[in-house]
This record gives sequence, structure tokens and C-alpha cells, in this order.
Amino acid sequence: MSDLFEEPDEINEIDEPCNIEETTPLLEELIGEEEEIPPKKVKKPRKPLTEARKAQLREQLKKGREASLLKRSAKKNVKVMDKIKKEEAKVEVSVKKKILSEMEREQELEERLTIKIRNKIKKEQEDERKDNELKSLRQQVEELKMRSKTIKEEPSAIHEEPTGKVLRKSKPSEPIDIPKYNKFSPHNHFMGNRFY
Repeated sequence: MSDLFEEPDEINEIDEPCNIEETTPLLEELIGEEEEIPPKKVKKPRKPLTEARKAQLREQLKKGREASLLKRSAKKNVKVMDKIKKEEAKVEVSVKKKILSEMEREQELEERLTIKIRNKIKKEQEDERKDNELKSLRQQVEELKMRSKTIKEEPSAIHEEPTGKVLRKSKPSEPIDIPKYNKFSPHNHFMGNRFY
């Protein structure tokens, strides 16, 4: 618990009674001490300025104003230059984008043209190959026609009957019974198939 509510073990009794009159001068002394303010420092009066000093101060003021004007104009110029640089950067980016898009378009056109040219070359090569095949086939046909003319001139050599044993055609044997594929047959199942 708190010590405030506990009773002290020893009670101290004051032998002297408290007199209100005696305590009031103490309070007045404390109040008087607070009211005492340290004395203010007195400023020394300025000496009058001489004309030379006034002229020097005017020159310094003029130089300071010129310097501050230069600084302000430099800052303004820097801001203007920053704006100009930002605008130039934006314009440069847009120009680059346009150039890149134009380059991409040109590349696409070039790719399309190269594809068309390749296809045309392939078609020409195919046509040339077909022409060559046709020429070779025509030559073969001409050769066959020439042979057939020579064969017609010598008919006795082709139609001669062979001498000796002649093979005769035998009767066709009975057809072999091949079972049809049945996907439900256990023999055709992948686990039971002996070929796997």
C-alpha cells in the first residue's frame, strides 16, 4: 500500500508553536528576491559616420546588390536551362520512339520482302526442277518410241516360243485364315501380348 495512508511509528512533536507573524517576513523576502531584476545594459551611442565611411558602405551595398542579382539571375537561368533540358529530353525520347517504330516497320517490310523473295526463288527452283523432270521424261518417251519402232521392225525375236520346260500356273491354294484384330481379345491386350 501507499505510504501516504500509513500512520508513522513515531510522532514528532514540535516544541515551539508556529507563529504566523514570524513566517510572513520570510515570504516577503522571497517575493522581494523574485522582484529584483538585474540592471539592463546600457548601449553605447553610435559614433556619427564620416563621409568616407558612408561612401564605402554605399559601394559595399551596391556590390552586394549586384552579386545577389547575378545569383538570382544565375538560379533563374539554371531553372530555365533545367526546363529546356527536360523538354529536350522528352523530345529526344519521342523522336527515338518514332525512329525505333520506323526502324521496326522497315525491318518488318524487309522481312516480308525477303520471305517473298525466298518463296519466289523456291518457286522458280521448283519450276526449273519440274521443267528438267519434264524434259527428262520427254527424252525417255522419245527413247521408248525409238525402241518401240525398232521392236516393231523385229517382231520375230519377241514372239518366239521358248524351248525347254515351261512353267505352268498352278491353281491358287486355299486362302490362309488370318484372324481379324479384336481389341477386346485377351491375346491383344498389351500386358498379355507376347510381342511387348
